Amino acid sequence: MNVKRLEPLPFKTANGKIVKPNWQVAVATVFVFLHEGHCFACKRVCRQFSEWQNQFAEWDAKVWIVWRGDLIPEDCQGVLESGKARRCWLDGDSAGILVIDRNGIVVKQWFATSSKGFPTPDEVLSTVRQIALQCPE
Repeated sequence: MNVKRLEPLPFKTANGKIVKPNWQVAVATVFVFLHEGHCFACKRVCRQFSEWQNQFAEWDAKVWIVWRGDLIPEDCQGVLESGKARRCWLDGDSAGILVIDRNGIVVKQWFATSSKGFPTPDEVLSTVRQIALQCPE
């Protein structure tokens, strides 16, 4: 099995503050990589995952919604990135979801460009539950 350990990369908040993920503060970290803020499908995905924030938090998971470019849609949340994390972590794919454990290891990934598109929040939460229920030793 090819284990992929990620280095935390910086992101920018809407007000310009630079933030970096810390894998060790949660059982799992979920990255939802979306297209630009003008993409209607991505706005829908943002709203779906935003509505599920509490369910992810119950399982000690942090969700990062990541927009490409310099626009976070008015009715959405998230951080911005230039494309570096996307290129490094999604192997160049433009949109998708990663679930990362507290050691920075990618446990599951989905590519939105596949015929299935984005997984539902419930599908992603199922992976988070599996991580949370494993013994850390």
